[in-house]
Amino acid sequence: MKAKRFSFCHRILLTVYSLLWIIAVPVLLIVKRHTPIDAGRLGYAMPKGPFQVWIQAASAGEARLAAKLVKELNSKGIRNILVTTSTRQGMDLLDSEIKEDAQKAFFPFDNLCIMSMALKRIKPERLVLLETEIWPSLLYACRRRNIPVVLGNGRLSLKSFCRYYSLRRLLAGIGPDTIAAVSEIDRERFSSLFPAAHTQVMPNIKFDLLVDKPPIAYVQNPLSSYFKPKHALIALGSVRREEEPQVARVIRNIYKNRPKTSIALFPRHLTRTKAWQKILERDKIPYTLRSSLQSGTAPSGVILWDSFGELQAAYAIARSAFVGGSLMPCGGQNFLEALAQGVIPCVGPYWDNFNWVGSELLNMGLLVQVKDENELYSRLIQAQSMSREQVEKKFKEYLQTRLGGTQELAGIAARTRR
Repeated sequence: MKAKRFSFCHRILLTVYSLLWIIAVPVLLIVKRHTPIDAGRLGYAMPKGPFQVWIQAASAGEARLAAKLVKELNSKGIRNILVTTSTRQGMDLLDSEIKEDAQKAFFPFDNLCIMSMALKRIKPERLVLLETEIWPSLLYACRRRNIPVVLGNGRLSLKSFCRYYSLRRLLAGIGPDTIAAVSEIDRERFSSLFPAAHTQVMPNIKFDLLVDKPPIAYVQNPLSSYFKPKHALIALGSVRREEEPQVARVIRNIYKNRPKTSIALFPRHLTRTKAWQKILERDKIPYTLRSSLQSGTAPSGVILWDSFGELQAAYAIARSAFVGGSLMPCGGQNFLEALAQGVIPCVGPYWDNFNWVGSELLNMGLLVQVKDENELYSRLIQAQSMSREQVEKKFKEYLQTRLGGTQELAGIAARTRR
């Protein structure tokens, strides 16, 4: 791979972009989701390389993919790996999933000077970006140093595509060398932004994650000390800020008509915990923070999760579930995790981030799409149409033809050379 000569226009645009990061850093100091802001974020204290592979995973969802990819790369003899993430939740997951398989660090801010310092320390042989990690300064710095870049498990929502398309002339000259997207639509969108990249379609690694982990048995469930078998529990997972008013009205209706039901409420970001406390207090709905939950029968009303990592355990106990980011146009969140626990998830009309799943799950009766909050309430208080065992069996059949994404991406990364 030869170093590319960059035009004066490229340099000016990247310089302006880097200056914006200098302005943004003080703001990020007060955004808890992006803290801590340590020396690594500023580039000069990143782990010292050289590393065979640097993997960047934005947050918790991508971190799960990264952990799976690390294990597959290890099996191919690639062990000197660095994994970075941008959020606390991402790092918490990496700490739990990756022990001595790879080194871990927070992702540096995407300023030209910071990325240059980071790459001097890391010295990666290749960079793997997961899903929608398009960082102009990082891509530019890698191109200048002849470091090949693979974007794997790639997906690009229509909203993101429109945002990036206005910068296509800048991005076209610094894009990844190889892009493996999770659907043909995503491949076409990436190809429009990065016409020089080799693009292809791969199975989504999320399918591999699901087949590896069987449903959580009640006796092994970390929440079994709080919920008896067949407890009346409704799980509201990954609720986004934009849909909080609609979800709050659903909660009011459930509590009014089913006062003995427990509602497990999982905000998408833990920084919304205090906001939800105010909403529940305003609506006079009793709630208990997960951190103060006592062993024994779980209380009725809302259990507000103020800790990370137990959503799948709640799905494994819940009678019904809603997966957020879908009542308002936020793209949706991962509803496959609920299915893997034997519960048929409800989603709103906006789940375009998961178009790669297709309509087959709807046709199989393994996914319920509601049009609004009223229909969501009605669905959540109904018994699901299949037993957990039937759901698990049908979902396993669905997964069997969609596996192998981890192995394919690891193979692409292993073959990529300067």
